[in-house]
Amino acid sequence: MMKRITIVVACLLWPLMAVAAEPTKFRAAHTSVRDSNMLIFVVGDSFFTRDSQTQQRWYTSLQSCARSVKLAGEVIAVANVNGTFKSYGPKSWQDFLRTIDMDWVNARVNKEITCTF
Repeated sequence: MMKRITIVVACLLWPLMAVAAEPTKFRAAHTSVRDSNMLIFVVGDSFFTRDSQTQQRWYTSLQSCARSVKLAGEVIAVANVNGTFKSYGPKSWQDFLRTIDMDWVNARVNKEITCTF
């Protein structure tokens, strides 16, 4: 009887172990703009091909990651998508984000952040 219970428990736990969180490394720029800290994550272009709910979930995960490594500031996700600079972040920063490009971000990249999702 105990052997059966052990087998059943092992069968239930195995799939959970298979979907364990994977660490992902991001290049990031931790900088100050307009007297405010900003943490700009360089993400893959696939971020911007997802639906808005998925983007919001991923963005929330980036915010949690920033807090976990104790970096303060507004979190922004950016990528080059087919040669076009794309950004995702608070609406209050959209005007500023229209004035920068990937060259601006790359010149300020000063961190490599590992997030586990």
